[in-house]
Amino acid sequence: MFKKITLLLIPLIVLISFNVSFSQSQKDHEKRSYTDSDGKFYINKDLPVYLRLSTSKEKDADSHLLESESTKEYANPMYFDTEGKNTIRSPHAVDQESKQTVYPKRDIVFEVYADGIAPNTSSKFYGAPTHYSSGTRYYGKGLKVELTSNDGVSGVENIWQSINQESYKKYNSDINMNSEGNFTLLYYANDMVGNAEEPNEKQFVVDRSAPETNYSTSQPKLNDILSPKAKISLSKSDNLSGVKVTRYGFDGEANRTYYNSISLSKLSDGNHTLTFHTTDNVDNKETANTYDFYLDRTPPEISSEIVGDMHKGRNTYISSRTKIKLKAKDNKAGVKEIRYSVDGQSYTTYNNTFKMPDNTGSHSVKYYSEDKVTNRNKAKYVNVPSSGPLYMDNRKPSTSISYGKPQFFNRDTLFVNKTTDITLSPRDAHSGVKITHYKVDGGSEKTYNSPFTISQEGYHTIEFRTKDNVNNLESFKESNVFVDNTPPDIYTNFSINSIGKKQKDGKSYNVYPRYTRLYIGATDKYSGNNKIYYSINGSEFEEYSSPYTLDVSEVDHFKEEKFYKVDIKVEDKLGNEANTTVHFFVEEE
Repeated sequence: MFKKITLLLIPLIVLISFNVSFSQSQKDHEKRSYTDSDGKFYINKDLPVYLRLSTSKEKDADSHLLESESTKEYANPMYFDTEGKNTIRSPHAVDQESKQTVYPKRDIVFEVYADGIAPNTSSKFYGAPTHYSSGTRYYGKGLKVELTSNDGVSGVENIWQSINQESYKKYNSDINMNSEGNFTLLYYANDMVGNAEEPNEKQFVVDRSAPETNYSTSQPKLNDILSPKAKISLSKSDNLSGVKVTRYGFDGEANRTYYNSISLSKLSDGNHTLTFHTTDNVDNKETANTYDFYLDRTPPEISSEIVGDMHKGRNTYISSRTKIKLKAKDNKAGVKEIRYSVDGQSYTTYNNTFKMPDNTGSHSVKYYSEDKVTNRNKAKYVNVPSSGPLYMDNRKPSTSISYGKPQFFNRDTLFVNKTTDITLSPRDAHSGVKITHYKVDGGSEKTYNSPFTISQEGYHTIEFRTKDNVNNLESFKESNVFVDNTPPDIYTNFSINSIGKKQKDGKSYNVYPRYTRLYIGATDKYSGNNKIYYSINGSEFEEYSSPYTLDVSEVDHFKEEKFYKVDIKVEDKLGNEANTTVHFFVEEE
């Protein structure tokens, strides 16, 4: 009677630890055998194999270890030579019931699957933007890592993962990389019979931080008030993947790509907002930054004022006392300075009112202003073209006095009567006469409007002066006059001969020096002793050579250089009058 014999394959289990060149050690994976759910038997190809025969399939049944007689050097133990399916054969199958050889003859085959190759594991990085630079791979937000492994024989038992030297742990699902930094991912798989692959290494950087962008502004500027000449520069930085692009725009837009400094030359005057942000190479986008500023492209408004003496006529007349005041105001940044040039000379900085050069004639003041962000207005001239150029009038007016008829001058004394007009003639060559004043014998000052007379007989002092339209004031001049309301007599004679002739009103008159004297004499042909009266330039007649007065020859009447007319009247004792008139000029020799 035959017993059923069971062939047992007994592998020798060996624990082998793989030493890898990584700082993190792999798990220990025991080399072993494995039977899957279909009953397939897998054995690690590196394990030794022994054959035992048993007549029972019970686990603890007696068995006999087979030893080869003909190939003992390759048995006890033996090793499978083929990766994958191996067979153990016995020739000529026997029917289990009849115990007879089965025809056609066939072998009995026992299948054994030898597995000596470790799994192959691959990784897939997805869900995030990526960038490669200088040997480094960068990923952005949302990164996940999928590990996939396959094994050709026994199948994959586990995939193992280690991040940044942490202990290996089983991979169960995709890895979420939710933190930022430098990472080293180690991963490998082991199969069902203890084959473990060499760890795979992936070094990469997760960049979840947005870049930073800062701005700076160049001159000219005043705090956040910028000139159109100023520029805005953006400096951007990213600590990991690096800057990809910076975008900017004004007043609500931000779609321009930044390459270098931003020009403000085309912006309008007023408030503006610069919006800007930077995106890095893995699409981390910075929250938009804003910079509020005022673009000041408006120059100051300038004006001038003439302070003090000024008169507008053909020119704008000023005096040596006149000052020029320059003014500027600015809409935003404020006035930096006013500069001016007098008569085409170099520009100088305006600090206070100033006077014009004290030279008679035309002058000019050209000026401009600049604000604190260098906006400069077009230079213009003081008071041009409103009333012509500035004209320095630094000369006083001149007033002359003249006496009407009748008048007489003798011994430096001018004699007039109460009807003689006294005329003041003011002259000013530039701004013109403003007003003329006079006073008689120290009395109150009066405004001269037309010729006047002095009715009271006697010596008088007339003081007079003129002010021009820029208030140049003449010093008082004076003229002494004797008002004689008594007519002179008939005979006249000068103390000196005429020194020439001079025309007046178409007539020729003698000219006498200033020290001349006029002698008057009279006789009465019929009445005897007569009184002599004289009048100079129309003044009242006074008695000549009376006990109470000096005669005309004894007084210097003819001091003034002018034309003189002397009326002489002689009254006899009967009251008959004789009249004669003497005309002449008095001049320097």
